Amino acid sequence: MIACIWLLAVTAADAAELQPRTSQAYEQYLKQATERFLSRVTEAGRPPAGRDGVLSARPASEDGIIGVPAGLVHHWAGAAYLRGATLEQVLAASCAYDAYSRIYRSVIASRLLARDGDIYRVHMRIREGEAGVTAVLDVRSSVRYVRVTDRRVYAISDATEIREVRNAGRRDEQLRPPGRDSGYLWRASTFSYFDERDDGVYLEMETLGLSRRFPPMLGWIIEPIARRLGRRSIERSLADFHAAVQARRIATSACADLVSTSGI
Repeated sequence: MIACIWLLAVTAADAAELQPRTSQAYEQYLKQATERFLSRVTEAGRPPAGRDGVLSARPASEDGIIGVPAGLVHHWAGAAYLRGATLEQVLAASCAYDAYSRIYRSVIASRLLARDGDIYRVHMRIREGEAGVTAVLDVRSSVRYVRVTDRRVYAISDATEIREVRNAGRRDEQLRPPGRDSGYLWRASTFSYFDERDDGVYLEMETLGLSRRFPPMLGWIIEPIARRLGRRSIERSLADFHAAVQARRIATSACADLVSTSGI
């Protein structure tokens, strides 16, 4: 799954720089969030199946935006049920990184850089926006899949490099140095959990990101936008993924029917 983006309504001229104390605070928060996620998906009982489609999109902690020294952590969670799908179909869609631009509306381009067993290294160009303001980011990530049982798998994606793109798609396009940009997104991680049932696959997703603080005097305007975008981003990602899995399942079923009919 992709790492979601939280856009701050600041101009490109409002440069910000990621400070060591901010990075350390995020790493500590990420460590605790990872431990809670792993404890839940490897030890907890299996939640009941729900209706088909997106089940929830909500803050994963507090109101979804947590203050840290000179920065903000954005932490959101969501769940979906993919009725009629199998775990292998869902994993095939999740690992189809070269096709992410056709799956997710926010992904402009994507490609698999390398694979080492269950670890994938991926590059994506992502565009997100709200209220007429748009950010384009180049994100390199490492994604690790772990099979808990034959019917349960989780994945953890960590961004290894995030670079803001200025004048994306133009001849004067520029990649700004990591951590020295407008502060839209400095760090990002995504936790995904897939649990196969008799009639489908239950999916949970958490997204974490680190950004600059809201500019003084504008926080009361920007914070509701950022919170709305965080919730909408995870909800849209789940909906896009659900649609992609359903399309893949229907195509596979149609192919199977054709093979059966032809007698091959």
